[in-house]
Amino acid sequence: MINRDSRKGNLRAVRTLNTRIQTELLIGPDWEVLAHAELKRLALEVGTYHTQLEDAPGHEETGRAVIALNAACRAIAECSGTH
Repeated sequence: MINRDSRKGNLRAVRTLNTRIQTELLIGPDWEVLAHAELKRLALEVGTYHTQLEDAPGHEETGRAVIALNAACRAIAECSGTH
């Protein structure tokens, strides 16, 4: 959130950091479907950071992370026969 003065100048920027971690337990039948969905969600989330980090440290690494997450999705789909 950006607070501005009456002349539309920036007074300060306030950011919040989500530190909550939520994971699914991959147990029971059809665990592959849940794993695939969660890894795809992570790939999309990391992809948004990758785009924002263009020309900044971490850009190359986040790109590799997206590729690896998508590869994991493909591997799960292939082993479960859902591809």
